[in-house]
Amino acid sequence: MTKLDTAEFMRQKFILELNGALAMENAGLERLQTRISETIVPEAKQQMQHHLEESKVHIERLHQLITTLGGQPYQGKVGLPLPKYPQPMIEKMNNSMTKPEWELKRSEEDLISESAESICYLMLIQKAQMLGGVFQNTIEQLSLNMIDEENMAEWIKTNTPAMLDKLWPQIEEDIASTPLESSPATSSQSR
Repeated sequence: MTKLDTAEFMRQKFILELNGALAMENAGLERLQTRISETIVPEAKQQMQHHLEESKVHIERLHQLITTLGGQPYQGKVGLPLPKYPQPMIEKMNNSMTKPEWELKRSEEDLISESAESICYLMLIQKAQMLGGVFQNTIEQLSLNMIDEENMAEWIKTNTPAMLDKLWPQIEEDIASTPLESSPATSSQSR
C-alpha cells in the first residue's frame, strides 16, 4: 500500500468513526426527546431540554466534520449502551416499579448513555491526535461535544441526591400502600 493509499484508507476509517458518533448522537437525540416527555422532575426536564439543544449542535458539528473530510453523514442510529434486562426481570420491574422508581432507573440509564458518549468523543480526539495532519482540525469540535457530554453526566451525578430526596418519600408512600401479597419480595419468596 502506498503512502497515498494509506492516507486515503485512514481518512475513510476516521469518517466511519465520525459517522458512528453521529449515529450515537441521532439515537441520543431521540432518547432525550422521550425522556423530556416522560420525566416527572422539572429540573431534570429543564436540563434535558438544554442538552437536547446541545445535541442538535453536536449533530451539526459532526455533519460539518464528515463533509469537510469528504464523507457522507450517516442518518441512522445505533443502539445506545443501556442495560438489557432478562425478560422475567423486566416483567417484574414493569409490574412492581412505581413512576418515581422508574424515574430513578431512567436517570441511571441517562448517566450511562452520557458517559458513553463522552468516552466516544475522547477516543475520537485521541485518534485524531495520533493521525495528525488534517485530522487534528477535528479536535476542537470533538472536544466541544465531549465537554457537553461530560457536563451532562456530571449534572446527573451532582443532582441525583436531590432527586432521591424528592422522589424517595413518594416511593415509600407507594410501597406502604401496596398490599403485601403483591410486593416483589413476597412474590419471589412464595416460589
